[in-house]
Amino acid sequence: MKIYSLPIKLMVCGALVCSTFALNLTPSYGQGRTLTTKQIDTIVNPTVAQCSAPATTTKNARLDPASIIPTANAREFPVDRVARTMHGMWRGQVIGDPTDSRYDRNSEANVDYFWIIDTVAGEGLIIAIRNGNSSTIGLEPVAGAPKISYLICPHDGYIPSAERGAEIHEFTKVSDSTDDAPRILQNATGLSFRRGQALSDMWQTIVGSGYFTSLPAVAFAGGLFKPMRLENVSSPNGPAQFSMSWDSEYYGGGTTGIKFTPGVPMRGVEYTQFVGTTGSGGDYLIASPGNGKLAKVEAMVGGHYDLAFDVAAFGPLQTATATEIPSVPAQTKGSLKNQHRTAKKKNSHSRSGR
Repeated sequence: MKIYSLPIKLMVCGALVCSTFALNLTPSYGQGRTLTTKQIDTIVNPTVAQCSAPATTTKNARLDPASIIPTANAREFPVDRVARTMHGMWRGQVIGDPTDSRYDRNSEANVDYFWIIDTVAGEGLIIAIRNGNSSTIGLEPVAGAPKISYLICPHDGYIPSAERGAEIHEFTKVSDSTDDAPRILQNATGLSFRRGQALSDMWQTIVGSGYFTSLPAVAFAGGLFKPMRLENVSSPNGPAQFSMSWDSEYYGGGTTGIKFTPGVPMRGVEYTQFVGTTGSGGDYLIASPGNGKLAKVEAMVGGHYDLAFDVAAFGPLQTATATEIPSVPAQTKGSLKNQHRTAKKKNSHSRSGR
């Protein structure tokens, strides 16, 4: 939940995703500890400063033992509650390292970036356009607004391999409903949509219009995530962990770091596994080295795209009364294990920079 651009790194973060990364730690690592609320708050609120920590020998992530949630602080949350929190509309922004000369705050601020998630239908739609507009203008963060944050640090071994610097792609929830999706997508693309249309149908309208071959901005991208799979999975120690995954289809163009072929879809898979915990702001999900499994995205066909995120954080989770959408349908609670098997069978591309 991602697309880079040059000179900006325009990354569609749909992405929530897990890798086969494994720590060389014993299963009992971290037992016997209990973190303070202040320590948990630090873990669930990632900052670009975390990228200054030395990388481990894995090259693909940074491991700070103090950032690992021990069993005493781990929590299990119902799938329906996570789905209710995800459902709605999210405004995105890119947060770079202000001390990094390669980070252009003005360019990053010009990205029209939003993510619409319909967990009832099990699908999501994400748009990122560098044109200075804001399609979600007028929408204010909901009460106790949850955030979805992805931290990526520069490290070798992934595609694209040219990293500019540390960045956080942060999404703030601005609506508990997807009813306004047609208006938001019309603001972004100039196309017309019917009220009540499924996100996947609106996506087909955008693709069929030739929008992604029309060069609407210097850098642009969009993606459809379907089906979205949510489930609790057993943990080696303590409460169950939370797994998210989805199949993705991206189109894009312009000065993007991921080199799209105009009009050609890039299809792949995105997946992760979170540890639940509770901080001063409420309940959170966190995926990072030592916590669940790394957020991971892979392109299978249509191009090269293979990334792992150092931290994926989600929360605070909304309460059962905060939203009034139906519970997540059974088909959304798909088997991540089967999805992984399919992804591994299809994935024949190699990573660069190894």
